[in-house]
Amino acid sequence: QRTFVCSTPSPAMAAGSTAFVASSGGHVAAPTWLALSPHQHCPPQASSSFVGPSVLVATSGAAATAVAALLALVAWPKRGRQRSWRARKSARKSIVAAVAAAASAAKLSAFGRAFALGATVAGSVAGIKEGTDGGPPRTHKSGGKPKVVVLGSGWGAATFMKGLSKDDAEMYDIKVISPRNFFLYTPLLPACTMGSVEERSIVTPVRRLIEGKAEYLEAKCESIDTLKKVVRCCRAGGPARSNDVNYERFPEGDVEGKLTFDVEYDILIYAVGAQTNDFNTPGVKENAFFFKEVQDAHKVREKVTDLFEMASLPTATKEDRDRLLSFVVVGGGPTGVEVAADLVDFAERDAIDLYPKLREHIKITLINTGDFLLSTYDQSISKTCMEVFQEKGVDVMARCQVVEVGSEEIKMKRGNEEELFTLPYGCVVWAAGNKEHALTNQLKASLIEKNEGVSELNVRSLKAPVRGIVTDEHLGVRGSGGSIFALGDAAIVRHDRTEPFAAKLFKAADLNGNGELDLLELRELFTGAADEFPQLKDYADYLKEAVKDPSEDESGKTGLAKVIADAFLLQKLAFRKALSLTKQQVGDRTKHQEKEAIAAEIDQVLEHDKSSMNFEEFRRLLESVDKNLQPFPPTAQVAAQQGKYLATLLAQGVLDGVQESYAETMGSEPVFSYFHKGSLAYLGGGSAAFDLPIIGAVTGPAAGVAWKLYETSAQLSWKNRALVGLDWVKSEIFGRDNSLI
Repeated sequence: QRTFVCSTPSPAMAAGSTAFVASSGGHVAAPTWLALSPHQHCPPQASSSFVGPSVLVATSGAAATAVAALLALVAWPKRGRQRSWRARKSARKSIVAAVAAAASAAKLSAFGRAFALGATVAGSVAGIKEGTDGGPPRTHKSGGKPKVVVLGSGWGAATFMKGLSKDDAEMYDIKVISPRNFFLYTPLLPACTMGSVEERSIVTPVRRLIEGKAEYLEAKCESIDTLKKVVRCCRAGGPARSNDVNYERFPEGDVEGKLTFDVEYDILIYAVGAQTNDFNTPGVKENAFFFKEVQDAHKVREKVTDLFEMASLPTATKEDRDRLLSFVVVGGGPTGVEVAADLVDFAERDAIDLYPKLREHIKITLINTGDFLLSTYDQSISKTCMEVFQEKGVDVMARCQVVEVGSEEIKMKRGNEEELFTLPYGCVVWAAGNKEHALTNQLKASLIEKNEGVSELNVRSLKAPVRGIVTDEHLGVRGSGGSIFALGDAAIVRHDRTEPFAAKLFKAADLNGNGELDLLELRELFTGAADEFPQLKDYADYLKEAVKDPSEDESGKTGLAKVIADAFLLQKLAFRKALSLTKQQVGDRTKHQEKEAIAAEIDQVLEHDKSSMNFEEFRRLLESVDKNLQPFPPTAQVAAQQGKYLATLLAQGVLDGVQESYAETMGSEPVFSYFHKGSLAYLGGGSAAFDLPIIGAVTGPAAGVAWKLYETSAQLSWKNRALVGLDWVKSEIFGRDNSLI
């Protein structure tokens, strides 16, 4: 199979184009790449120069870059564990021209129409959508420019700003405040562990994202006053020495030279994310590496390289080398699995060449508290992941809990056992979960103060023991009066769906007006309202079996149940169940309850009489039922869709931070719906796993190529797409760079 990749459809190439000719015919051992300069022509006899079939792909220079990157990934033979340095050197010589041409093409600003369409589709799939301009100038309904403050530069904030067109942004006075002046494409952060992808390839400057739309302030928000609508920000005034570039830019507490200022807002968009959760485990902060920011990946990369260099010294004993080259990853979720996978790739593909004498000492361990890796994925993916890791020699320690992280060893226990055992290590990466940001606690306290004596329901919601600030289904923060929206890991879309209607529901079911509901009335109520409130369905099913009534019709509903159902305008559509597999509102995400648990729950609520309940008991039951509603997963996919959704709300030009404008907008706009596009994870060795809705699990090398394609195309900018694509090619051809810089 031969592939010609030309930058123009015609044989005569336009100036500024680049072409690649790839051949893998029967007379060559590996793909051969030929780069033509911008002033050369694609030779007509090219197709007869090689043996075998050929394919011509004509597109622009930058598109050719991406196609060349893809072909390198697909056509290049999988490197074995024992591939020699000489073979790799020979391969590099045969392909160096194409790499140089690709680097040149990456600088071009003109992109092929087909490639542009493909990247646009990929961006849409990733939940990234850019607002469009070109219409007549728009004005806000209030006649002014409401002040909008965006806290954060992660997925929620970035996709919000990208989804807001310049015309829409003109209606507001927008300020973006974040201590991090770039957006980080977090799904590829594990690929930076050992340099499969370079760190700068997956970051986008905030100022580029908001150009022409907003003002950026590099500062840290210390507190939020929801009564005065003011955020207090800080930043260090500068280093003590002018040549110190590593000074603490955002110091805690009162520090000399610290700059503090206030920023007023009408609308606050809270997207500060979450923090790594160490579960108060002793020694984690002091000895382990967190893995959430670019700096974390850089530190791990430096540490691993340093350990290999130390283990190479003649003074190192066998015991020293075994400990130094013992790499431990704590956490069996996507981040932990992908970090371990990147370490495996480095050990198998690069370390055997760079450190041939140390191969037998390398050990990679993955510690997981549960039974399965990637437990939120399809179970077949968890099984495949275990098989891949076992084949690669990764020691997966399931049902283990880390008790302490010492300076040279980890103390653990298995399951419910009390006996501790130790594991020597050289480097520990902690990827065991997240907790809410410290600022979120302060924001909750301010909102509780604002709502005390005003709304008991809001106070209860804000005090709920959940990670993140509680929002309604339009992403409005409870108790903020329509002035604060929360996105991503900083928020939890949750609502007391039935409790606000407790009095109305109780009155509808209490036909005789005696102030109590018997179990039959409760059953009819739950049966009629189960479609409007999905969390009631399991309880309705249980009561159908536990409580019988002779007046039932064939559908199992009594007359009262039908009245309640009609009152809520309940209509079931045939496709609703299939649609729920992908597109969900938060009310659709309900944890299934077993009948035994429901029986015990109802029995616990019925204090004074086991056959009926008063209003207070009924309210407590609804409060318990609402706890079965599950929030959206804390993923980049959810945050990106929330940012896009919020951009559509502000684009209406009505919101101005007061309750009336919020009610008007919410009355005309649908609630936020999460469209689940599937989950994916890299498993190492070129294999990946996709957990796709309806289709199910897809694993293997083909999934690995698809993973690289998706993650490359889903970048926020063309620059990042070009850089990531080139990084894949570079790491495959030249190996990973472990230089300590």
